[in-house]
Amino acid sequence: IISYTISVSVQETGESFTYTTSDTTYSFTALKPYRTYDITIAASTSIGTGPFSSSYVLVTLEEAPSSAPVNVSSSMITSTSFVLSWDPPAYEDQNGEIIHYVIDVMVQETGAHFLLQANTSLLNLDNLAPYRTYVCVIAAATSAGSGPFSDTHTVQTLEDVPAGSPLNFSVSVTSSTSAYLTWSPPSYEKQNGEILEYVISASVLETGEDFDLTVTWESLDLMTLDPYRSYLFSIAAATSVGLGPYTTVVSVKTPEDVPYEPPLNLSASDVASKSAVLNWKPPPINSQNGEIILYAINVTVQETGERFQLTSTTTNLKVNGLKPFRTYVCIIAAETSVGRGPFSPTFEVKTLEDIPDEPPVNLTATSITSTSFDLSWDPPPYESQNGEIVLYVINVTVLETGERLQWTATNTTLEVTGLKPFRTYACRLAASTSVGLGSFGPEVAFQTLEDVPSGPPTNVRYIEISPTAIVLLWDPPAYEEQNGKIANYVVKVINNQTGETSQMMIPGNPELESVSIGLKPYRTYTIMVAAATQVDIGPFSDPIIITTPEECPNAPPRSLNAVVLSSTSIDVSWVPPNDENHNGVIIHYTISVTVQETGDSFQHQTDDLKFQLTDLRPYRTHLISVGASTSVCPGPFSSEISAKTLEDVPDAPPTSLEIVPLSPNVIVFTWNPPPYENQNGKIILYNVSVELTGAPDTLMIQLETAGESITFNDLKPYTNHTFSVAAWTSIGIGPFDNITVVTPQSSPSAPPTNLTVNVTSSQSAFIAWDLVPLDQQNGIIVSYTVSLTRSSGSSQLIETTETSLSVASLLPYETYLIGVRAATIAGEGPYTDPVAITTPEDVPEAPQNVIAEDTGSSFRVSWGPPERANGILLNYEVMYSIPNINVVQGGMQYEDVTVVLPAENTSLTADAEPGLTYTISVRCSTKIGYGHSAGVDVFIAYPPGTINIDSPEGIASLTVALIVLVVIVLVSVVLIAFYCVYKKRRSKKYVFNKDSGFISGGEATLTFKNDSFVQSDVEGGLTESTKPIIANEESEM
Repeated sequence: IISYTISVSVQETGESFTYTTSDTTYSFTALKPYRTYDITIAASTSIGTGPFSSSYVLVTLEEAPSSAPVNVSSSMITSTSFVLSWDPPAYEDQNGEIIHYVIDVMVQETGAHFLLQANTSLLNLDNLAPYRTYVCVIAAATSAGSGPFSDTHTVQTLEDVPAGSPLNFSVSVTSSTSAYLTWSPPSYEKQNGEILEYVISASVLETGEDFDLTVTWESLDLMTLDPYRSYLFSIAAATSVGLGPYTTVVSVKTPEDVPYEPPLNLSASDVASKSAVLNWKPPPINSQNGEIILYAINVTVQETGERFQLTSTTTNLKVNGLKPFRTYVCIIAAETSVGRGPFSPTFEVKTLEDIPDEPPVNLTATSITSTSFDLSWDPPPYESQNGEIVLYVINVTVLETGERLQWTATNTTLEVTGLKPFRTYACRLAASTSVGLGSFGPEVAFQTLEDVPSGPPTNVRYIEISPTAIVLLWDPPAYEEQNGKIANYVVKVINNQTGETSQMMIPGNPELESVSIGLKPYRTYTIMVAAATQVDIGPFSDPIIITTPEECPNAPPRSLNAVVLSSTSIDVSWVPPNDENHNGVIIHYTISVTVQETGDSFQHQTDDLKFQLTDLRPYRTHLISVGASTSVCPGPFSSEISAKTLEDVPDAPPTSLEIVPLSPNVIVFTWNPPPYENQNGKIILYNVSVELTGAPDTLMIQLETAGESITFNDLKPYTNHTFSVAAWTSIGIGPFDNITVVTPQSSPSAPPTNLTVNVTSSQSAFIAWDLVPLDQQNGIIVSYTVSLTRSSGSSQLIETTETSLSVASLLPYETYLIGVRAATIAGEGPYTDPVAITTPEDVPEAPQNVIAEDTGSSFRVSWGPPERANGILLNYEVMYSIPNINVVQGGMQYEDVTVVLPAENTSLTADAEPGLTYTISVRCSTKIGYGHSAGVDVFIAYPPGTINIDSPEGIASLTVALIVLVVIVLVSVVLIAFYCVYKKRRSKKYVFNKDSGFISGGEATLTFKNDSFVQSDVEGGLTESTKPIIANEESEM
């Protein structure tokens, strides 16, 4: 066989081609994806070519299309949809079966992207935004992936009416007749086209009028509004398609303005002399220009030229306070909150007559005597007459009697006669028109002259002020008998017992006709009174007889004396005051007592000249005085005398008992004296005792001192003690008071009892004990301390609250002295007597200071005893290994050697081989057994002149050899790697090989075997097949 002919045909296109090779493999390149290749092979000798084999079918894998769809077009375009269509890529570029198309759509105005997928070459896109430009590209896809995108295809949707209303719509009222409207276009995504114009819808609430305004810009200055109107505005945007939605209605109201016209139909009704009612109608509604809040009426009085203004909030006004018989000229205007409108034409109102507003003036009297005077006056002012004056009326009141008179006159003078002397005539004058009498003027008083009183004072009486004074009272003479002003009163007093007469002049006082007169107690007097004017004294009144009452004595009792009888009683005696100082009958005596030390006071009464004071407090100084009393009141007290009651025993114990501990055995007992009121004398000493609770003995200590504290020593700690104390005077001892306390805790005075120790192992023991005797605990036991002392003197303290303890940290074969002590919060007590124990033996610790040294052909090892033998050492055990080269088994073998020495030996010498390292361990034992080992290594050097690999020269030779070997290995690795890289860089191809199977890496290998092709999979196994083989292609390196 000199060659092979390979015939290849492409089923899809009918192409065919022939290849010749002398090898049993052939690599095909530049195959098309997703093509079916029919392959046959024939062998040739030098004579000719034999028959072709049966066909072998090979299908290449799919790839992504290598070109894009073509002829992209759009149709059926609306504002929200269009249809997109295209043709597939050319067949030769499809590279597989087209399974779908990927359409990438971009919204040009916003940059937004979205991806769509279609199984055919037609796609309906809906739910789009109006008036948007959509840029579309399309790619075809096989199962291997998507190919390139087509050229862009641009589609613009049609316009539509705006989907949103204008934004930021606002209306600002700029005056009563104008407003400024502003807005922004709808948001871009809702414009749906080009905004061509805006339509403003407006309505007037008050009239129902509607109107629309169309503008092409985003603001409007509206200047034709009416004042005080409510307008509703909304706005919509329009495209070429139509009008979009309106905005929310904006409500505004134009402000008020002044009315354009005055009120209508001004008239008057109910006209009187001082009032009239004005009536009118508001301005026409279209001229009001706001809410009429006020009407202003300007009024002019025609007769005087006086002007004033009235206001009203309604369409009528009752005007009061007008002048009678006057002509009033009126005009009226309406007002809003902005201001006042124009005034109406004038309107006149004339008031009726009335009575005069004011009385006549300047009333005076002349030619006054005791019985007559002449009156004169002027008419009322003209502006107050209110008509023609036809009469004057004078009302008269006699002020002193209240009598009323009336005189009349038709002119302005009048002569009055028949009056009474010294009378005050109060006159009031009024004028009258034909309508009636006006008001009376102010009162003007005129008085006639005085005369001598014609009668005495009346109702003479008296009031007792005291036994030595009265107040004499009387009433003036009857008014008609006074005949003038009473200037003085004359009081005459006659002592009936002595006939002595006295007279006093009292100035007249119309508000007080009285005088205080000094008299003597228990006397009879005759008293009379007369009145006097400036002319003379009138007659005396009828006499009155009075007797003065009793009075308090003027002086105290005399010769006061006191005699002390006991600690609670005193006798007191005295003699009466002098007779001239009695001022009445002495009916009893009052004894007043004050306790000087406390300020307490009390009184006793008696009709005798002596009195015994009892139930007094002992040892008190009493200040005593005595006063006499008549039936009226007591007289003054005598000077005080002093008397002190005798001492007695205290009737209360000392107070403020307090215990101050200085230590558990020493306290200070302090107290204060009994309250002063209970001492009953001078405290000369205190009786103090102390008693243990429940004990019969009492310790009594008496102190000859006024001290108020005592110190007790040698008390028992933590024990109840009762301390008592009582006070003494010179008379005897008072009652006791006591206080019970518990002395403070102290440290125990004795150790725990019955200490026992039970050794449980070489390192543990159980320790137990009983409590400290109760009477020696001296408090509450809060803890115990266990002391463990070794024979070396070192100690360990363990604290516990129990009465037993397990100790697990002892040392083997060690003697311990064990003691226990108890503790209260105050401190620790003494230890128990020590209990000695020795722990059992245990295995020893490792020997110390193990040293091995090379001695030539041997080594010597030495050691020291262990730190702790934990018992009696019996022997040492030395272990080491002897190297032995075993040629049969190959390699180094070791033989273990054990040497046991008595405990007295601490070294060993043994034979050794040069160039070897020996590992040596040493341990020791007690009767319990061996303990831990201590080890050491020793190297046995070669004799001088011997070379070995452990020497520096041997190590250098070995190092050179290793370096050469490493270089050779590295060069080999680099050459192999270079060859592998070269193979991978070859183009991908299909290879038919007689010996190998179908391998990976972009090659297809076929082997000729038994007239069939054998395919090798990626894992290298061989299978026979006549079916098409699909080979994966890999990218070139």
